[in-house]
Amino acid sequence: MKLTVVPPDKTIVIDGVAVTPCTHVDLSWIPSDVHGMCFDTTTGKGFIEYNEDAVDGNGDKKWGEDITEIGIWQQAVTDHANEQTLATAAYEAARNHLTEVKDYRNWLLSVSDWTQGNDSPLSSSKKTEWATYRQALRDIPATIAADANLTAKALSDNHSHSSWPTKPS
Repeated sequence: MKLTVVPPDKTIVIDGVAVTPCTHVDLSWIPSDVHGMCFDTTTGKGFIEYNEDAVDGNGDKKWGEDITEIGIWQQAVTDHANEQTLATAAYEAARNHLTEVKDYRNWLLSVSDWTQGNDSPLSSSKKTEWATYRQALRDIPATIAADANLTAKALSDNHSHSSWPTKPS
């Protein structure tokens, strides 16, 4: 595992997967004089880079230091996982599923507009099939409202859901 922590940016990266900014977890455990840290568990080597104004106990400038143990930085692994979980939950809570359904429905309508034009190459019967399909798309919000077992979330999460009208062949 490769771990990188950049406290000023509130960023934790594990194996190339970044969470930034970390807004759902408390990073106050990180020493305030640290600008960044990287550690590779496969080699057991890492480096801590200090802030420009960091000094040691003797008042000497701290530039950086090599580390051979993950130590306190193991907390960043937990924080990374927790941040991803909490951010996903916050995203889900903020979603407007019905708006997502309508947006997808509108896209399906727009990509099938050509079927209804006077210059469409489709036969009259095919145009009717497409018109029926397009009406079913327009009826999706009412379909959701009328069916207690159907949710906008189900349709927004699964564009192959059986309640989506089937496009004519």
